[in-house]
Amino acid sequence: MKLLSKINRTYFKYGLLVFLVADVVIILMSNFILKDEIDQQLQLEAEVIAKTVEKKGEFHSIYPTDIAEEIKSSEFRQNTTKDTLLYETNHDELVPYRELKMYQTINGKNYRIITRMMLMEFDDIFSLFTALISTVLGLIFLLVLLFTHKMNSMLWGTFNKNVEVLKEYSFNLEHKLQLNQTGIKEFDDLNQVISKMSDRLEKDYQASKEFSANAAHELQTPLSIIRNKCEDLFSYTDLNEKVIDSIREIYVSTDRLSGVTKALLLLAKIDHGQFNENEEINLNQFIKSKIDSFTEILDDRNLKIIFQSTGNSSIHMDKRLVNLWIQNIIVNAIKYSPDGKEIDIKLNNNLLSVSNFGEKAIQHPEQIFNRFYKESEQVGSSGIGLALVKKIADHYRIESEYIFEKDKHIFKFKLPD
Repeated sequence: MKLLSKINRTYFKYGLLVFLVADVVIILMSNFILKDEIDQQLQLEAEVIAKTVEKKGEFHSIYPTDIAEEIKSSEFRQNTTKDTLLYETNHDELVPYRELKMYQTINGKNYRIITRMMLMEFDDIFSLFTALISTVLGLIFLLVLLFTHKMNSMLWGTFNKNVEVLKEYSFNLEHKLQLNQTGIKEFDDLNQVISKMSDRLEKDYQASKEFSANAAHELQTPLSIIRNKCEDLFSYTDLNEKVIDSIREIYVSTDRLSGVTKALLLLAKIDHGQFNENEEINLNQFIKSKIDSFTEILDDRNLKIIFQSTGNSSIHMDKRLVNLWIQNIIVNAIKYSPDGKEIDIKLNNNLLSVSNFGEKAIQHPEQIFNRFYKESEQVGSSGIGLALVKKIADHYRIESEYIFEKDKHIFKFKLPD
C-alpha cells in the first residue's frame, strides 16, 4: 500500500470516528442550548401574562400555548419546567412541547400561569444536525485530502524519482549511482547513506567478480596442464595396467573438477547479474532441439523421451541460461533413469514437468537443489547440476518443486505469468 493511500485511509477512519462523536456531542449540546433559550422565552411570556392579569384582572387564555387560571391556595406549587406531549386533534398525533408552570399571587388571588412552546422532534433534530455536520466534515476532509495530495506531490516527487533510479540501477552499469537532492534534510540524509552503501557494495561486487574470474582462470590453467600430461602418458606403450588405471582416475577426477569449477563460476556470474541479455524464447522449439541433441546417448542406453506440449509457451530469458537450464534438467533425468525406460517431459502453458523412473525416493528431498548434495556416489556427479538449475529458476522467478510419485522422480517448474 502506498503511503498516501495509507494516510488517506487513516484520515477517513479517524474522520468517521470524529464525525460520530461530534454528531452526538453537537446534538446534545444544541438540544441543551435550545431548551435553555426556550425556557427563557417561556419565562418572559409568563411574566407578560402576569402583568396583564395584574393590570386588567383577567387574561384570555390561548390553548395550548398561553394559559392563566385562578387556583386554590392548596394547589399552589413551585415553578416547574418540563417536556410534555399534547394531543392535536387536527393531526391526530402527540406533539412535543416545552412547558413552564409558574405560580404567582396577583392582587390577592392565586394564579397558575402555563406557557408552552412546540419543540422539534428528536428525529428531525438528529437528521438536521447529522446532515449539517456531514456536509461540514465532508468539506473539511475533502480539503485535507486535496491539501495532502498537493503536499505529497511536492514533498515526495523527488523522492519517488530517486526510487525509480534505484529500481533501474545495476552494478553492471558504467556510471555511479546519482540521487537527486530533495531539499528535505531527512530525505537527503537517506540519499547520502544509500550512496555510501552503494559505493561499498559496488567495491565488494567488483572484488567478488574479479576473484571469481581470477580463481576460475587460475584453477583451469593447472587443470588443463594435468589433463594434457595425462593424455601424453596414455601414449606411452611401456605402462602396465595398474599405472594406466591410475592415470585414467587422475584424468577423470581432473575433468570433473574442471566441470565443478566452471559450474561455480557460472553460479557466481548469475549472482552478479552478468547474464542480462534477455530475449523471448519459445520453450516448445527449444526443448525439442535439445532433445534431438541427446539422440545418440538415448539410443546407447535404449532410453526414450516423450515430449508433450499444450499451447505455445515462451519466456524472457538470457539464451545462454535457458540452454544451461534445460540441458541440466534433461541430463539429470537421463543420468538417473534406468536403461530401457521412458522419460516424460510435459509443457503445459506455464508449467514444465520432467519425470523419470527411479528405484526409490531420495532420503532428503528438501536438499535436492543444494550444492554438492548427492544421495550416493554410484552415479558420477558433481552435485552441482540441480543447484545450477535452481539458481537459474530463482533468477527468473520460476517456482521449482520436486516430488516422488508412482516410482517416478518428478521435477516441476512453474513459469512466471
